[in-house]
Amino acid sequence: MRAGLIVQARNGSTRFPKKMLTQIAGKRAIEWVLSRAGKVEADLKVLATTYLEEDNSFCQIARDFGWEVLKGDPSDVLSRYAQAVRFYELSTVIRITGDCPLIDPRLIEMAFDKFMEEKADYLSLVGIIDGFDVEVISGDAILLADKRAKLPSEREHVSPYIRKSKRTKKVFFKPFEEDLSYIHLSLDYPEDARVIERIIEALNYKEDFSYQEVVALIKERPELLERKEHIVVNEGYLKSLKEDREFIKSLKGKPLKLEESLKHFEKTKRLIPNCSQTFSKSYLQFSVGASPLFVKEGKGCELTDLDDNRYIDYTMGLGACLLGYAFEPVLEKVKKELERGTVFTLPSYLETQLAELLIELVPCAEKVRFGKNGSDVTSAAVRLARAYTGRDLIACCGYHGWQDWYIGTTTRNKGVPEAVQKLTLTFEYNNIESLERLFEEYPDQIACVIMEPVGVEEPKEGFLQKVKELTHKHGALLIFDEVVTGFRFSLGGAQEFFGVEPDLACFGKAMANGMPVSAVVGRAELMDLFEEVFFSFTFGGETASIVSAIATVEYIKDHSVIPYIWEQGRKLKEGIQKLIEEKELEDLVFVKGYPVRFLLDFYGDKALKLKTLFQQECAKRGVLFTGSHNMALPHTDQIIEKTLEVYDRVLDIIKYALEYDMVEELIEGRLLEPVFRRM
Repeated sequence: MRAGLIVQARNGSTRFPKKMLTQIAGKRAIEWVLSRAGKVEADLKVLATTYLEEDNSFCQIARDFGWEVLKGDPSDVLSRYAQAVRFYELSTVIRITGDCPLIDPRLIEMAFDKFMEEKADYLSLVGIIDGFDVEVISGDAILLADKRAKLPSEREHVSPYIRKSKRTKKVFFKPFEEDLSYIHLSLDYPEDARVIERIIEALNYKEDFSYQEVVALIKERPELLERKEHIVVNEGYLKSLKEDREFIKSLKGKPLKLEESLKHFEKTKRLIPNCSQTFSKSYLQFSVGASPLFVKEGKGCELTDLDDNRYIDYTMGLGACLLGYAFEPVLEKVKKELERGTVFTLPSYLETQLAELLIELVPCAEKVRFGKNGSDVTSAAVRLARAYTGRDLIACCGYHGWQDWYIGTTTRNKGVPEAVQKLTLTFEYNNIESLERLFEEYPDQIACVIMEPVGVEEPKEGFLQKVKELTHKHGALLIFDEVVTGFRFSLGGAQEFFGVEPDLACFGKAMANGMPVSAVVGRAELMDLFEEVFFSFTFGGETASIVSAIATVEYIKDHSVIPYIWEQGRKLKEGIQKLIEEKELEDLVFVKGYPVRFLLDFYGDKALKLKTLFQQECAKRGVLFTGSHNMALPHTDQIIEKTLEVYDRVLDIIKYALEYDMVEELIEGRLLEPVFRRM
C-alpha cells in the first residue's frame, strides 16, 4: 500500500487568476498549503498542476518544499490524479485543493485514519468550514472513474463520478457535532485572501494552528468574516453542471432524413387504419418524426427505409426471418415454385413432403395441418380440443393471435362478444397455483390449456411438466403455442429444448423465413378429428410458402443454424448486460430472455419515454430498435460489435438525460404507445 498526498494547483482561475500565488500574511497562498499539509506523514507528496507555461511557477515552489511535481491536462483534473496513481503506483490518494491555505494537517490525518478504519473507497469530511476540505480516495476508484467519467463536471473535478457511483463504498465523515459548512474560508475570490489574512493575523501569524482554534476565533470575533461582496459558493462546480447539460445535448445524433417516410405516412393515414396490417409494425411502435415508419427493402439483417436510410434490424419481421431477409438459397426455390404455380384445384404433393419433415423433427408431431398465420393454427388447435373433450372453456397463458377466443382476454377486445370473452380463462406463467384454481373453479369444463412454453421469462424448475400433469389429470389437452419458439430454441421447438411433450403444438414465423405458412401438429388420434372439425381455406396449401418452409427447415438443420444464433445471442446479450453494469443502470434498464430471443426494456414510469429516446438515437446511428432481439443468421460478430458500440453511446444519453431530467427535452418525435395496455 502506498498513500500519496496530492495538492492540485493552477493559475487559470477565472474568478481569481493566479490566486495561489497571492500573498497572504507574508507567504504565497500555495506555500501556506504546502507547509501546513506537508506536516502529514505520507509516502509521497505531489503537487499536481497543468502543463501550461503559466503554471510552471508552481514547480520550483513545490520542489523547494520537497514535493514531487506532476503536470497534466489543464481542464481534465481527474486525469491528472489518475496519472499520479499510475505513475507513483498509489493505492490511496489524499486530495487537497490549493485554495485551502488554512488546511489543518490534523484533519487530514483524522480523515485518513477513518478511511482506513472503514476500508472505504472514498471518504470526505462533512460539516466542516469550507476551506478545510479533505478527500481520501482509493487509487482503484480514481482509475475506474478516469475510465468511465464523461461529463464535464466529472472530468473537471475529481470526485463527482466516484460520489455518484453505486459501487464505491463512500463515507461522509462528520468529525465535529456542529455543522459549520456554511462558513466560507477557501480562496476563490480576491476578498477571500483578505479574510484569510485577517484570521492568520488574529492568530499572531502562527504557522501551526488547528481547525478548532480557527473555529474558536471566528466565534469570538465574527467580524473577521465580514465581506463587502456577495460570493457564490462552489461557483466552479455549478458552472460545470451547466456545461454538462450542453454536453448531453451534444451527444444526440444528427436527425435522420425522413421526408419520404413522413409524406408516405400522411398518405397512408387516409387509406389504412393504423397505417399497417400489424399493430406491432404500426406507428404506435415507431416514433413518428424520429424513426422510420415504412420499409423499402430488406437484405440479410439490414432494412432500407423510404429515405434510403439503412438500419441493422433485430426484430426480423417479428421473428419470422431467422435466416435473414431475402435469403438467397430459399429465395431461389421460391422463385422456381412461383413459375410452376402456387394454388391449384388439388392438394400439392409438397404438403406431404413438409409434413414428413415436421414429423421427423418435432417430438409431438404424428400428423400435420397447415395454416397461414399463427392465429390460424392456434384457433384450429383450440377448436380441435373443444371437439375432442366436448368442453367449451379454454385456459391460456401468453399471446396467441387475433382471433376472438384469445383477444377477448386483452385490452384490445372491442368487437368480441362478452359471451365469447367468458369462454377463455387466463393463468399466470410460473404460477401453477393459478392454473390449479381454474381447474378447481371450473371442474370438467376446461377443454385445453394453451400456452407459450416460454416467452422472455424462464420457466421455473418443473413448471412445464407440472402444467402437463395437471392438465391431463383434469382431462384436458395441453397445447404449446410454438409460433415464436419453433425452429428457434431447437429444431424440435421448445418442447424438445425443455423435454416436455404437449398433445398439440402450433408453429409459424421462422418456419418459412418470411413466407406465410403455419402448422398445427400433434398426436394422430387427436389430429384425425380434423376429418370432421372444419379447418379449411383456399390458401392453406399454397406451394410457394410450403417450398419456402421445406427449404428453410432443411437449411437450418443442415447448417447448424440454431447453435450459431444461440452463440451470437449470448455475445450480444452479455455485451449489453456488461454495458448496463458498467454504466450502473441496473435499476433503469434490463435485458430479459434466452439468448435466441430477448428484450431490452426500461423500468419505471418513464419507461416509454426512455424507450422512445433510445429508439430515436439508435435509429440515427443505424440500428432499428423495438426492444425485441430475435437473433438470426446474418447477425455476425461485426454486426454485434457495431450494435454494442451504438448501444454504448445511446445508453450514455439515457443515463445522463434521466440524471439531469432532460428526457422530454431530448425526444424529437412522437411518444411510443403500448399495443396492449395493462389491465
